[in-house]
Amino acid sequence: MKRTERRTGVRIALLAGSLFTLTGCFNRLDTGAIEQEIESEVESQSRRLSLAEVRCPRDVYKQSGAYFRCVGYLRPEGEFTINVVQQDSQGRIEWDIPSSQVILNVAKVEEKLQQEFAQAFSKRAALNCGDMYRLNQPGEQFECAVVGDVIVGQEQITDLLVRIDPEGNLNWYEVSEAIAPVTPVSNQAAGTTSVGASPTGAAANDATGAATTPAQSSSGKEKVAGTREVERPRVAGDDD
Repeated sequence: MKRTERRTGVRIALLAGSLFTLTGCFNRLDTGAIEQEIESEVESQSRRLSLAEVRCPRDVYKQSGAYFRCVGYLRPEGEFTINVVQQDSQGRIEWDIPSSQVILNVAKVEEKLQQEFAQAFSKRAALNCGDMYRLNQPGEQFECAVVGDVIVGQEQITDLLVRIDPEGNLNWYEVSEAIAPVTPVSNQAAGTTSVGASPTGAAANDATGAATTPAQSSSGKEKVAGTREVERPRVAGDDD
């Protein structure tokens, strides 16, 4: 009897240990799947990044609001931090890559540039800088398109040129183009006449032989009445 009782006690202890182990396995995050998800997403959202691997800690238990870090390794070299936050106790997560000396989170760069743009020109503008992630390499530059018409004075800002200086800081410069002035045209100037009135516009040209095109200076610039001189754009094949 005593021998049987001792054996039964051992079996109960073993069963309890097995149950605890199984429960612990079911309550852990599948960090291997998280590594694959992050690696695939980063490479699909950036044309110039190639990841060697992503490493996340093992034995991470499911817990809503819990936070941990993974590390991404670039090919051929370089590593960056990935912040991961659990959204609930079922294993759903959100991850984020902060800008660093190795990699730029372009969405966050866009937000910063939009704030600085508004301060510089007192106008709001949406920007599109392309890839979600970029290498942070001194000497590199890239363009961010200004979405919509942003007019400042006589120019329209079309892009921001972003340059990375030797210290890894971002500097930007606006790229703009001149807006051609528009001269109002009345109905009479369009060639219409009223009863008893002398002919104007195209009809006047036929009667007097005078041209209505803007006068041209010796410098090749078109002069428009009431406006500053505007450089006439050069077009391929234009022999003027």
